[in-house]
Amino acid sequence: MSSDVGVVGLAVMGSNLALNIADKGFEVAVFNRTYAKTEDFLAKNSGYKNLKGFETMADFVGALKKPRKVLVLVQAGAPTDSTIAQLAEVMEPEDIIVDTGNAHFRDQTKRAEELEKKGLRFLGMGISGGEEGARKGPAFFPGGTLSVWEDIRHIIEAASAKAEDGRPCATMNGKGGAGSCVKMYHNAGEYAILQIWGEVHAILQGWGVPREEQGRLLEEWKTKQGGEHPNFLSSYMLDITVEVVKASDTADAGGADDGSALIAKTMDMIGSKGTGLWSVQEALGAGVPAPSLAEAVLARQMSMCRPERLANSKVFQPKADSPKYSPEELKEMSEDLFWSAALSIIASYAQMFQCLRELDRQFDFGLNLPATIATFRAGCILQGYLLSPMTKAFEKDPNLPSLMNAFEKELGENFGRFKRCMANVLSKTNTAVPVMAASMNYILTMHSENVPSAQCVALQRDVFGRHGFKRLDKEGAFNAQWKELQ
Repeated sequence: MSSDVGVVGLAVMGSNLALNIADKGFEVAVFNRTYAKTEDFLAKNSGYKNLKGFETMADFVGALKKPRKVLVLVQAGAPTDSTIAQLAEVMEPEDIIVDTGNAHFRDQTKRAEELEKKGLRFLGMGISGGEEGARKGPAFFPGGTLSVWEDIRHIIEAASAKAEDGRPCATMNGKGGAGSCVKMYHNAGEYAILQIWGEVHAILQGWGVPREEQGRLLEEWKTKQGGEHPNFLSSYMLDITVEVVKASDTADAGGADDGSALIAKTMDMIGSKGTGLWSVQEALGAGVPAPSLAEAVLARQMSMCRPERLANSKVFQPKADSPKYSPEELKEMSEDLFWSAALSIIASYAQMFQCLRELDRQFDFGLNLPATIATFRAGCILQGYLLSPMTKAFEKDPNLPSLMNAFEKELGENFGRFKRCMANVLSKTNTAVPVMAASMNYILTMHSENVPSAQCVALQRDVFGRHGFKRLDKEGAFNAQWKELQ
């Protein structure tokens, strides 16, 4: 028993994480369903003397120091269930199983309960950062048996990304499925913000801005001042958007090395793995409005309906003005667009955090929201400048009614630009902006003292169903007398 930690699954994520942990000086045992893959991994990394591979699960587990710690990096679903069952057969009480897959938090809660009954301990620990993050340092989102963290945190924190203040991007999020709940909403936020940047590209294209100019403009936005904030929109997702917009087609990408735009030849269909949908379903069930997160999921679903879209387009295509804009006009419109993107991103994060707060209340995870937000600041897909003032806002006031309140000045000075941009896009182009429009409506509604449409619908329900309504001027529930309309 000489290995500090074990890794099951040697696909790219598992291989990279094993090497990452080994680089930090830990003894790492590895196991794969097919031993040939294990042998290949060890051969390719023969310079590592602290990597050991095993052919059987029993030998693999037997090589680990007690309490044994195993990170599972296999395909989510049945393969994960099978791997956990195999581990449970050969592990002993107090040993630790860590599932790193994208799983629903309700499933992880059940896994934790079932394994705890057997005397084992469990973490559902989402990982963000992709293949590169796993190798260089990702963000980790653990949750499960609370006692596990002190036994494994030295390994996880060492392997994690580090924020600019040196803090590791890993924290114990709470019991049961807390870690997987955080990862679900991390992914839901990712869906929304990626869609926002996609809509920024679509708007610029609708305005007739060439992709070279788009790339230059978005590159400038990486270091653009936003109110009192330097580099306001600087983020990994902006970085990859710049790369996508600027990318030329190549033979490696299936095309030709002709300098044409890769984006123009890309099929307009967006895949997904379910975490965004789960998050929206949970938000709806918990009664938390999350329109930006929902519209991001719907945008992906509509993109997948390509045959229907093509058929519909032969019947009707809306007309657009397609005006020509002067450089001065485009400069001002670009400033409006900058703030439209910024406020949409803030609104999306606000929804994401409200969902986590409410689910924490309902499931009693024990979530420390400021600590969780702090883990997003490096290593993960969400990383960017905005996470720092967001972390500080909740550290200063954990009971902040909404993240949007921390950006009161930016909202007050620039919401008019947001409305003007959306009016221009919807009236002058055929560009669909589902997440940005939903974000604008969210900001409008959630800052309204009174919602006239809600007053109208409340009375409509009383007309046809005698559902009753409440009044602003007195307590109680009321019904009005309505004439028969059927």
